[in-house]
Amino acid sequence: MFFIGIMGIDGKEKEVKTMTSLPCRNCDEEPSGKLVKTFNFFHFFFIPLFKWNEKYYIICNACNSIYEIPKEKGKKLESGEEKTVTYWDLKVIKNSVIKCKGCGSLVEPGFTYCPHCGKKLD
Repeated sequence: MFFIGIMGIDGKEKEVKTMTSLPCRNCDEEPSGKLVKTFNFFHFFFIPLFKWNEKYYIICNACNSIYEIPKEKGKKLESGEEKTVTYWDLKVIKNSVIKCKGCGSLVEPGFTYCPHCGKKLD
């Protein structure tokens, strides 16, 4: 009965590092972004004993799009073994904005037509 308050399962999101060149699929630029790691862990007296369900994400600073990257690639980026992320490593989780193919403006999702040039968005 006493052990209920001193152990448990929790989740954590941790910003690992800042990426300087990121091939964002949404911006078509080379903006910067941040590498974020999420995981669940079991703790006893607030000391994490083991963790599981590790996932790595990259968040673009220009458009706030969120991409998941493979766990192996994330571990290498975190340890410093690898420095770059390629376009093919990115799996789209959330696009915060859409780039108009007509005028190149960034448009919020939900628009059917670009408010800048009037072209239909895909």
